[in-house]
Amino acid sequence: MLTDRQRLILATIIRDYAKTGKAVGSKTLLGELDLTVSSATVRNEMALLEELGLLQKEHTSSGRVPSQRGYRYYVDELMHQHHLSKVVQQSLERVFNRNFQEIDDLMQTMVDELASLTGYTVVALKPESADIRLSGFRLVPINGQQIMAIIVTNDGQVTSQSFRLPEGTSVRYLDDMVDYINRTLVNQPIIEVLRTLTGDLPWQMERTIRTPVAFLQLFGDVLARSIHDNVFIGGYLNVLDFTVDSSLQDVKQLYQLLDSAQDMRRVVGTANDGVIVQIGDENGNDLLSPYSLVSATYRVAQYGVGAIAILGPTSMRYADMVSLVDAFRSALSQQLLEYYR
Repeated sequence: MLTDRQRLILATIIRDYAKTGKAVGSKTLLGELDLTVSSATVRNEMALLEELGLLQKEHTSSGRVPSQRGYRYYVDELMHQHHLSKVVQQSLERVFNRNFQEIDDLMQTMVDELASLTGYTVVALKPESADIRLSGFRLVPINGQQIMAIIVTNDGQVTSQSFRLPEGTSVRYLDDMVDYINRTLVNQPIIEVLRTLTGDLPWQMERTIRTPVAFLQLFGDVLARSIHDNVFIGGYLNVLDFTVDSSLQDVKQLYQLLDSAQDMRRVVGTANDGVIVQIGDENGNDLLSPYSLVSATYRVAQYGVGAIAILGPTSMRYADMVSLVDAFRSALSQQLLEYYR
């Protein structure tokens, strides 16, 4: 159990170190705090905090820096969530008080805005839903033998892919197939349509249509992409600003981790509704042990669970990050719910 003075000293060291990145000494603390004690008394308090594992001493300085345990104590016991500043409110308005055509557009705008606000790297995942359905499929001629396959799903997502028809083949050759797909597969869940493609659909189509196998494979590829769990990253290069003693290989593997929706869902989790702060080794992944992750899931009724996470140094401004993640995930959840309606 820390005394009020020890709590004040620890919180001040954490705040100052987040601002400057430099060890904090007793003289600096006396200059900032209204303490009627000597510099020696403050040094003694700092030494006690070090014995408790909440501070650690840098070899190049007589000052102290927070330890991972110190950050955890601060987050659990001392941190107070901040009110949103005018800058943050304006940022929320820029992202959410605008028209957008696709969810991907909104998601990317949001992570870019958060990365700009924080200077850190931001990762977001769309709601994971098993009920996305096929709304329509069409082929659009582009130029010569180039064709664009377009799939629309019931969540408003438009997925497209271009391909080239064999010489001598007209897009009209595929009209019957497109019509068959739209008559028999529209309004079915994408997952079921993908199963049908590997089941009896080819046989059913071959009874009335000369089916190019390559086209069915293309259709399946575009379908799979339409429900792919995209990862949206803002401030992709910001992580390089706070990467400490990491090899190029470690940084490469870190980027691969951030790009993987499956891995990020595992790191962030989906069981908690509040904002979660994971510090250093608490991330459960060696690649993330030099960093802190402030994350939260957001729920869109009937459409699944998504996530937002801010990756930064262990010396990040925790109270600010928690407030930002909480505000953005609430606004995003509401915006997506209105969009789906």
